[in-house]
Amino acid sequence: EAVFPCVLKILPNCIFNKKDPIVLGVDVLEGIARVGTPICIPQREFIDIGRIASVENNHKPVDVAKKGQKVAIKIVGSNPEEQQKMYGRHFELDDELVSHISRRSIDVLKANYRDDLTLEEWRLVQRLKILFKIP
Repeated sequence: EAVFPCVLKILPNCIFNKKDPIVLGVDVLEGIARVGTPICIPQREFIDIGRIASVENNHKPVDVAKKGQKVAIKIVGSNPEEQQKMYGRHFELDDELVSHISRRSIDVLKANYRDDLTLEEWRLVQRLKILFKIP
């Protein structure tokens, strides 16, 4: 499945639910925040906190948020370990939320979404590839 690259910054005073589901206001610093994207915290030993279950822009549901947008996201754990992850305990305000890409997800992007990503977004894929030590 495709995992689009994104880097999100948590907005202060926008922590609406700390755990199961995690609901936060975020600033999309880079890339594309899309429903279904698995999210992890590189600064915290790459812990996975779940997948984006929904995105809201001005209280309206959207499928995608792009760089520069400030949106609310709901993150739902896909397994018991992710469901235990909690804002304030496992990650904090200054931790960046990053889409958890893999070799397979990069191959899917290349095969099916090559023209849907901008050059800047492909550069982000490259940087994340290095961050996650993907061969």
